[in-house]
Amino acid sequence: MGNNLLPPPPGWGTDTLTGFIEAAYRNRFATFANKRDWFQRLTRLDACFLRIAKDCLNPSDYIAALLFMRCHSAYRAACEHALAGQCADLFPQVRVCLEYAGYALHIHRNAGLGEKWLRRHDDKATKRAVKNEFTVSNIRTTIGKINEHAAKVFDELYQRTIDLGAHPNEQAVTGSLAITKQENRTEFQQIHLHSDSLSLDHGLRTTAQTGVCSLEIFQGVFAERFELLGIRAEFLKLRKGL
Repeated sequence: MGNNLLPPPPGWGTDTLTGFIEAAYRNRFATFANKRDWFQRLTRLDACFLRIAKDCLNPSDYIAALLFMRCHSAYRAACEHALAGQCADLFPQVRVCLEYAGYALHIHRNAGLGEKWLRRHDDKATKRAVKNEFTVSNIRTTIGKINEHAAKVFDELYQRTIDLGAHPNEQAVTGSLAITKQENRTEFQQIHLHSDSLSLDHGLRTTAQTGVCSLEIFQGVFAERFELLGIRAEFLKLRKGL
């Protein structure tokens, strides 16, 4: 399939936006080549998501199944950002990946909540009720009732996303800040694409941790399927060293 890819259209890469997109694309090649251990972990986690989704017919909890698909999509988006070195920009994707998993378990464990969630936009009162129900605290509590280890990791990762890019907090800015002092001036530069660095490794690690944590949370929804397909054993292997 890769040999049949179309060449870039005329004009691609000649403006600043497509030039940036192309640079991010090339960065993924470099990360693939030079960070093979991290890439292998990320792709094995992706395979876990795919095995759960494949031939998942007539799920008992269709809302959780749909949220699982969105979680997988968010995980892949986080992988794209991490491999490109978009270290601050990956954290919103990490956050929503965790939220999809947490929402799915929270709905699964609370009868009638799925219907309320589906009706979020019916009226202002329902929207407010859904907002009050789906707080990080409530979701963390639900995860903890099933798997305290997953709840602790969820909480740690979620707070990390808030600090490092999912909200415009200080570390989201200073973590990608380069300061160059010259004789007559000081330059401040925001790094959009990190090269090989601690920041790159941290982004790859966080993405892998998020993939594992999300799968561990979804095990509380699809326990039988996880056991049947050996997914639990696989993510426990992939969790080692994270």
